[in-house]
Amino acid sequence: MMFGADTPLVMDALQMAAVAAIVGGGAVFAFLRLRRKPTPKSELGEKSDLEERVQVLERIATDRSQDLADEIEQLRDDASLKGHT
Repeated sequence: MMFGADTPLVMDALQMAAVAAIVGGGAVFAFLRLRRKPTPKSELGEKSDLEERVQVLERIATDRSQDLADEIEQLRDDASLKGHT
């Protein structure tokens, strides 16, 4: 025996306390995450960045005109001015 006759009981109590703390912390985290979930832009009537990008990719895939190539180059120039690669 390490510390006395009650050592196994103390170790069990510490393990239960650790599990309770982890489960409780996880529950609080999940509650706060669900509560603070941001409203997507699409629900607000605005297009999300992802939706806009998909539309651009659809146009690129279906339109082969010179105007589209010029637009793509313009977007690249705009992105490089903003610091994007």
